[in-house]
Amino acid sequence: MNNIFLELAKNEWSLFLLFFLSIIAIIILSELILKKFWSNNTNRKIIHITVGIAVSFTPYFFTHNHQPALLAFIFLIINFFSQRNNFLKSFHNIERESYGTIFFPISYLSLALLFWEYSDHITISFLILAIADPVASIIGENVKSKISFNILGDDKTLQGSIAMFFCSLSIILILSNHFFNNWDIQYRLIAAIIISIAVTISEALSNKGSDNLSIPITAFLFIELLHNIYRNQIVFDYIIYNLIIILILFVAYLRRYLSVSGLVGAITMAIFLLGFGGNNYLYPLVVFFITSSALSFVQKENINKKDSNRDINQVFSNGGPALFICIVNYFQPNALLYPCFLASVAAANSDTWGTELGKLSKSNPIDIISRNKVPQGTSGGITIIGTFGSLLGSIIIGLIGYLFILDKTATFFVIVAGFLSSIVDSILGSTNQARFISPEGSEITEKYEANYFLYTGSKIINNDLV
Repeated sequence: MNNIFLELAKNEWSLFLLFFLSIIAIIILSELILKKFWSNNTNRKIIHITVGIAVSFTPYFFTHNHQPALLAFIFLIINFFSQRNNFLKSFHNIERESYGTIFFPISYLSLALLFWEYSDHITISFLILAIADPVASIIGENVKSKISFNILGDDKTLQGSIAMFFCSLSIILILSNHFFNNWDIQYRLIAAIIISIAVTISEALSNKGSDNLSIPITAFLFIELLHNIYRNQIVFDYIIYNLIIILILFVAYLRRYLSVSGLVGAITMAIFLLGFGGNNYLYPLVVFFITSSALSFVQKENINKKDSNRDINQVFSNGGPALFICIVNYFQPNALLYPCFLASVAAANSDTWGTELGKLSKSNPIDIISRNKVPQGTSGGITIIGTFGSLLGSIIIGLIGYLFILDKTATFFVIVAGFLSSIVDSILGSTNQARFISPEGSEITEKYEANYFLYTGSKIINNDLV
């Protein structure tokens, strides 16, 4: 028996070497023929399709994830340094700024390390990325009468998105007889449509090549989500709950609590929270969203109303860590993860309540580090009312957890963790978050303006990152 496993391991390492040398050969060949036959952009797509299709089927070639993960890590390093040092021009030098060659191995490495046993999911996810994504790009670039849009920085076309949807739908339906043969035919069609819509939206929201990460991750999660719903026979209830949630969020969008991207982000978050975690995970974030949206319109004379039109970055900055914990708990259940989830929501709620209720203070905030007075709304500034609001915001989420499954001790630690996180938020806002000063020195702002200079903190750290 040991000899069999040893021989199998040898064969898989030989296969690893074959994959590695084949990809290197494709890259070298593309460098040699680039200038003679086609542009960088075309060359990049050929490599994307070829390598994408190859890695899609690796779960059926490798028993364990050791070789695939190593393969992804090696090319992540190669692509990172080649882009940074401007070599391998055949697929790095394109007209727009893109980090797609870095995002691609990151997505493959992530799925290989964490979910190698979900071979069908990985195959479909990367086939969509390998085929549907470049097809959408080709059609979007070459169609004559384009209907363009720009959500997060990259120009997209309606025609390209339509192509993305139908190509993804075709891939899923063609493979569904093999991968989803335990589903009835109606559910297969519905699932294929849902997954195709999800990856199309993911591609439309991408920026600087991030679709090479977001498309396979989105496809993978939606496939497993639909498996879970079907397996637990909660399809009807799940659809009804989501329709109600979407209606509420759409009203929030109409009331300008959310931007278009924020609406998409909030719906996506609700879909995953309900599907992977259930009501225990959904309700605390619903409370956070409703209360924080309402408080964002608290006004005081001579204080500008805060912009509450949240985009997808703000939505995921507040709820993303909680969603991540929910998904981790689905795949690797642990009793400690639900209190951690609540602590994350409590931190976001505590920070928001502190900021909004702090507007009611009659005196200007005091910087938590320097102790100097700062203008209203300045990161790192605290007030007595705002600090009390932070504590109250954390208590609200802790009590919601207590109503579900938490005991008194866990509830106490959730409240303390949420409140202390808002204090840490203020400290980071005072010390590390970027602030910019005008050339005349008369204005300090947290958002970069033309000709402004960095005053404190780091350029790469904004409020969302904090």
